[in-house]
Amino acid sequence: MMLFITAPEFDLNGLVTVNNVDPRGLADFSRRVSRTATLDGEAEINDFGYSDADRVLSIEWTPSSKDQVDNVIRMVKAYGRLIVAFEEGCFIGAPENYSETTESIRLVVLVERRIDQ
Repeated sequence: MMLFITAPEFDLNGLVTVNNVDPRGLADFSRRVSRTATLDGEAEINDFGYSDADRVLSIEWTPSSKDQVDNVIRMVKAYGRLIVAFEEGCFIGAPENYSETTESIRLVVLVERRIDQ
């Protein structure tokens, strides 16, 4: 699966193209549901529906080069928001966590909103 990470404003180096992203980290979502226990032993459930803003994108891939790694690190440090685009849509969100191993990079983005609709 192909994925793009971009800076939220003009930046000559503000684009990272990822060709081998693990799709499992992009599939999770939840609804805005809360449950409150009632005195009669049952529960009151409030369902406020689905929102893209509740999504967490866990982007994991094997980097294609050291330059790609350096550019991702630079953008995570420089920007409070990043744009992430893949086959499901285009989202803007806050980079929460960056980590790397000897073989892969993992970037966690907390979605603020979907920007392609």
